[in-house]
Amino acid sequence: MRKGRDMIGKPVVAYDTGEKFETITDLVFDQVNNLLLGFVVDEGGLFSSARVLPLSQVQVMGNDAVIVLSKDAIVVAGTIPEIESVMDHNNILKGTQIMTVDGRDLGKMIDLYFDDQTGRIEGYEVSGGLFADAYSGRSFVPAPDTIKIGEDVAFIPSETADLMEEQVGGVRAAFNATSEKVQDMASATSEKVQEIARATSEKMQEVGQNATASMTNVIVDPMEQRSFVLGKTVQKSIEAPDGSQFVLEGEVVTLEIIDRAESVKMLDNLYRATGGNLAERLGERMGGAVASVTVEQARGRRVRQMIQTEDGYIVAAPGQIVSDLVIERAKIHGREQALLNSVGLSPTDSMKGQTDLFSDRFKSSASNTGDKLQEGAKNLWSQVQETASDLKERGTHEIEERRIKGALGRPVTRVILDSQDRVILNVSELITNQAIEMARQENVLDILLSSVYTDTPNISLEAMRAPEEGRAAL
Repeated sequence: MRKGRDMIGKPVVAYDTGEKFETITDLVFDQVNNLLLGFVVDEGGLFSSARVLPLSQVQVMGNDAVIVLSKDAIVVAGTIPEIESVMDHNNILKGTQIMTVDGRDLGKMIDLYFDDQTGRIEGYEVSGGLFADAYSGRSFVPAPDTIKIGEDVAFIPSETADLMEEQVGGVRAAFNATSEKVQDMASATSEKVQEIARATSEKMQEVGQNATASMTNVIVDPMEQRSFVLGKTVQKSIEAPDGSQFVLEGEVVTLEIIDRAESVKMLDNLYRATGGNLAERLGERMGGAVASVTVEQARGRRVRQMIQTEDGYIVAAPGQIVSDLVIERAKIHGREQALLNSVGLSPTDSMKGQTDLFSDRFKSSASNTGDKLQEGAKNLWSQVQETASDLKERGTHEIEERRIKGALGRPVTRVILDSQDRVILNVSELITNQAIEMARQENVLDILLSSVYTDTPNISLEAMRAPEEGRAAL
């Protein structure tokens, strides 16, 4: 996904000559089909004489430039009927107000987000309106299948406003998620951690006497090791097998040194001598695995900060409600953790502590070499099982605690009974700490947490007023 205004001002570069020969000045947007057709590079005297870059001719959209095969990618607008027909009413970025057909104001258009492969519009950045962020005043309106853009107002289906509400992850989600789903999520996280550790342990047991190099390659790909050590300063001198000095402390690693290290099977020594840490890397893999499993929790929550890749590709926009498409995009680009952070689902300290504990255990086990490594790998596996079990239990407990905090002070929608059919809470009575504890003792806590009234109360302004005027009021 790319942002429209980010494209304006980018140079167009021809791949065959390497020449920057044009600059993007505007977008060509088909408002009927919700498609970005291309970019204007020269408006010309009339719309039909404008020169444009069709989206189909773009090879790469980068942070700093748009790359095309050659200068021939730029054409006159009049030669492409689809582009010519929309050039005279392209008013999408001119402050058009968006309103639902039932009269709800969603704000004024100031930008659009589009898929850089298909040109499909995914949503609009708007200013003000019903869902404006309190700090920035902006929000993200998902692009509907149908939109009617007039001179002053663009009408969209009322269902679009419903899609902008935070359906999952807020109060409502805390009660819609049953304990079975919570348990499944914790189990999946635990299994993923065990899967990584099991594969690592098995490979470690297979490596035999040449354990150190093999173990490093199991955890860090040799190509990644090469990339890591290049340009690094050696922190500790390394001896060659014949006793000579292979590299000296303080020496800067060059490609020649890397090739030589690889030829004598000492790349792993070079990796560790320049600061490579196997325990940290395995911990990162575990953290990534946990994020890939728990990222599903982000569905339905509102994104708070822009999530981008290194080349400027937008995974999710501020104000956007996380959908299956956003989650899939985060997985493809390895931005699961960033997505979780953006919606306020950062890993808890205790879960981080569990993965840190695993790293410490791994470091201890991995310090063995040769014959001891096989024993260390077996020990590692039993320790992993213990850590994963702790992680599973802790994750389940913490999610339940979040549900409880969200429930306190809210009414219930059903009668909560204990094992003797005595009433713990009646319909519409408020959930108290005492009710939580009694429900827990009677093994009906999940029933209680699944019966919380989560709709927004309809309270009149008069009912919210204090019985007397404020002393500091005008």
